[in-house]
Amino acid sequence: MTISYLTVGAKPLAAALLLLAPLALVAVSAPAPATAQALPSVSLGAADPAAPLALTPAERTAILDAVRQDSQKLNSKMPPDSAVSVGIQLPPSIALKILPDAALAQAPAAKTVQYTLIGNRVVLVDPTNMRVVDVINQ
Repeated sequence: MTISYLTVGAKPLAAALLLLAPLALVAVSAPAPATAQALPSVSLGAADPAAPLALTPAERTAILDAVRQDSQKLNSKMPPDSAVSVGIQLPPSIALKILPDAALAQAPAAKTVQYTLIGNRVVLVDPTNMRVVDVINQ
């Protein structure tokens, strides 16, 4: 397609506008660039990854008892005296295990977390981000 501005009776500006109009429509209908918005944090264990899991004393005891009775002992690969507290992120190499059914029956709030044993502590971890959500001392 060739454009000639030398056509009889046509004004060059009007011809240029007619040719550029489809491009303007494409630019207007294109989606706006995404603005920087804070997306909600996804954490299975708690709304705030650093917040402890809200367990009652009875739920904590049920988890502790069920983990003690679990026949398969877990080696977390962390020294038993490691400093562990709510909110810290464990290395991805740490082995996690799903809580026993007996624990989940008594503590349904813990269904989305997994655990590891570090020393004599049951450490509840959000598996999506490896953040500690609770520590239960034996």
